[in-house]
Amino acid sequence: MNNEKAVVITGASGFIGSNVAKLFVDSGFTVINIDKKKRELEGVTQYPFEIDNKQVKGVIELIKPDVVIHIAANNSVPQSVQDPMPTYTDNVLQTISLLNTCVEAKVPNFIYASSSSVYGTSINEDGSFKESDPTNPINPYGRTKQMCEKIIKDYADVYGFNYANLRLFNVAGSNEGKFGYQKSPLVHVLPILTQAALNNEKFVINGEDYNTPDGTCVRDYTHVNDVARAFLSTAYWMLDQDDSITLNIGNSNPVSMKELVGAVEHALSTHMLVEYTDARAGDMERTHADIEFAKELLGWEPTNSIQQIVDDEIKWQKLKVKRR
Repeated sequence: MNNEKAVVITGASGFIGSNVAKLFVDSGFTVINIDKKKRELEGVTQYPFEIDNKQVKGVIELIKPDVVIHIAANNSVPQSVQDPMPTYTDNVLQTISLLNTCVEAKVPNFIYASSSSVYGTSINEDGSFKESDPTNPINPYGRTKQMCEKIIKDYADVYGFNYANLRLFNVAGSNEGKFGYQKSPLVHVLPILTQAALNNEKFVINGEDYNTPDGTCVRDYTHVNDVARAFLSTAYWMLDQDDSITLNIGNSNPVSMKELVGAVEHALSTHMLVEYTDARAGDMERTHADIEFAKELLGWEPTNSIQQIVDDEIKWQKLKVKRR
């Protein structure tokens, strides 16, 4: 079935996108990457353009992909708080441009990389989020993802394509030391923490008086390989069904910042110097995915523990240092 199936992925040069692209190639799809940064990926055709470029329109009309997967985004919460303009521009305007192109090219299936940031504060006793819970994002990044989910639904209702919104929870790790996190400077916590541990540097935790068991914020770290499998399972489901879905994709095993430091210390047999400072504006108190719907609908569930996620992040950073 797959040999003739084409998938266009935006942002396949990035951390999540490169892992998704690799898995789709390995599964027999024809894979096209649209990303302003070029990255050599075996079996992936590269189109190094901004999404709102006229040539992207030409590419999608020519290829007529069975599925478009939109991962490209400006995805730093702190940066969205300090300077919201690039986040709104990249996340909302570019998504609208891509949707316009997909509608004109009659693309049947659209998968969107949304975020746990759409939720805000949990209404559930255990702090988890269900797909049916209200979305009340507390930072500009989360608001862009919420807006795009609504825009996608409005478009789908009128223009007749199917969509899947995958609400990703704190994607981390690497593929056995390959295709890891590559932003520079680092803006996400596990890469920053790992680098500090490897360099014997101090690590700063923002906030120690959250309403959590140890006072530090809690995150549901999800291995990038598990996330890539979720995209593939969703694509298969969409190619078989005529329906749209919104799904949580998380580990459903949240850990606090202190526990995350502990996992890194354990992996490296080290003791880190940790300093506490004020909580940052826009940071969620906790993320915790209820993933029963994804399990039931796709037969998908995560397979990597927090220790495996940390181990693969360390492998990636060590290999990066070797390559320099």
